[in-house]
Amino acid sequence: MGSGGGPSNTTVTNQVQLPLWAQPYALEFLSDVGNYVNQGLAQGYPFPPEQLYGFTPAQVAGMNLGEQSALSGAAGLLNPTLANVSATQAGKYLLPQSNPFLQQTFNAAAAPVVQQFRNATEPGIQAEFERAGSFGGSAQNQAESIAQQNLGNTLQNLATNIYGANYETERQNQIRQQGLVPGLLQASFAPASELMNIGGMQQQFGQQVLDTALQNLENQYNFPFQLLAQLGAALPTAVGGAYTSQQTGPNPNAIDPFSSGLAGALGLGGLLGLSGGGLGGGISALLGGLGALLPF
Repeated sequence: MGSGGGPSNTTVTNQVQLPLWAQPYALEFLSDVGNYVNQGLAQGYPFPPEQLYGFTPAQVAGMNLGEQSALSGAAGLLNPTLANVSATQAGKYLLPQSNPFLQQTFNAAAAPVVQQFRNATEPGIQAEFERAGSFGGSAQNQAESIAQQNLGNTLQNLATNIYGANYETERQNQIRQQGLVPGLLQASFAPASELMNIGGMQQQFGQQVLDTALQNLENQYNFPFQLLAQLGAALPTAVGGAYTSQQTGPNPNAIDPFSSGLAGALGLGGLLGLSGGGLGGGISALLGGLGALLPF
């Protein structure tokens, strides 16, 4: 009890309990949850049988064909094309020295002309001068020289036509192919790009496998704690929120010593004033009462 005539603090106890009929069900519920938790802890984390669906047979076949095409098929078609364009741009087909077919074309065209000179023109000149009785003379030599010069001019004109036409054709080929070079250069990277795409798909799936395995390890580690958390969460449910609590606080009916002393002093001063001591006597008595409460 305090000096003011009442207790200085008080304790309040609140208690809530399940009804008697519900308590057996609560115990059975807790037992079931406990069995479930213990069973889960004993068996360990239940890994799913299959979490990722792999590539389908069609996808695998497509990737295999793509790799084969990139490594052999596309290269087999593209490499000769690039080689031909490179040779054309380098002027390999401009001259007969580097174009055997051009030389053969000229030889085929020149052979009848040379044969005509050897089998007809030259023998005819010789027969003509032999009949005239001047075979081997200067006139025959001059005639044969003119015939040989004509043969040379004919062959020269033939070469100019064949070689010149081929040169002009090849120059046009070079100009046309220059417009194809950017596309061909881009196409040359197509096999590598296809391989990169296929490899990217495979890498992405492989990363998904690793991520799934990592997530399974984390789930396996957290699995016991999750089971125990389920057990802990079941406890308030099982008891239906039943609890017992104690609260300690100040007694609202208790009287503070300082206040009671002050009130006594004020009352004493009033009594003194009424008893004939006058106002001065009452104040003196009040001050004396306050002095008795102060710690000095």
